[in-house]
Amino acid sequence: MSLLTLGLNDRPKAAETADTAKAGDRTKAPSSGMNTSALGKAPTYSDFVPSMHSNMTMTSPLPPVEPEYAPDATLEEKVVAVLKTCFDPEIPVDIYQLGLIYKVTAPRSAEQPDMVKVLMTLTAPNCPAAQTLPAEAKYKIERLAEVRDAEIEITFDPPWTPEKMSEEARLVLNLI
Repeated sequence: MSLLTLGLNDRPKAAETADTAKAGDRTKAPSSGMNTSALGKAPTYSDFVPSMHSNMTMTSPLPPVEPEYAPDATLEEKVVAVLKTCFDPEIPVDIYQLGLIYKVTAPRSAEQPDMVKVLMTLTAPNCPAAQTLPAEAKYKIERLAEVRDAEIEITFDPPWTPEKMSEEARLVLNLI
């Protein structure tokens, strides 16, 4: 009868000598039953997901898109152009055409001319992109030269329905 030895429970030599030196004798320390030496080499979440501060679109599998707007565009038009570069990760349509943006207010007041407020919703309260879509929108809006701060408010009143999508979005999703 032969046994296959994989060495999964073997401890690294440095750890073994440190444990036996503490014990004061040369007996082998008992193994914990886990191979923890592989944990140091395991990939982390950040190896696969770009940073919040990278220039890539955080949720979109598509390459990053630069906003397009006229040179004399108002700040609200520029914000809308920026929001059209944020794509839902599950639907190949930007969040503005998808109907997730309810209201863009820029500037909010005469005292704060460089503040922008966006009222938006998600396709569902348990949307998997609930953390990333608002963060991506805020980050991209704040990259505009005229904006110092952006506030993204999430609401579910009224709830999102497919009727809120633009005709272009419905065409892309073959709903027309």
